[in-house]
Amino acid sequence: MSYKALRQRVEDVRPRLTPTFVEKAVQALLCQGEDVGGGINAIRLVKRLLGEPQMRDVEAVWAYDQLKPAFRQAFAQIPSLYYFKGD
Repeated sequence: MSYKALRQRVEDVRPRLTPTFVEKAVQALLCQGEDVGGGINAIRLVKRLLGEPQMRDVEAVWAYDQLKPAFRQAFAQIPSLYYFKGD
């Protein structure tokens, strides 16, 4: 994926990162199974939200860094889920 296309996808998904939208995405991923150590890895969530499950990890990490503040805000409003702050 080109940098321009990735940046556009990030910009497209950022306003949709409401607590409800994020919670549904996490629940869908949990139905597929938890990651090693439990829960859902942020990179896996990013790939799902951007609609690119085969995205290279380096691209997903960049996208995650751009979306991290929105994730924190969304997760803060979902009592049944929590966000690791060490990221």
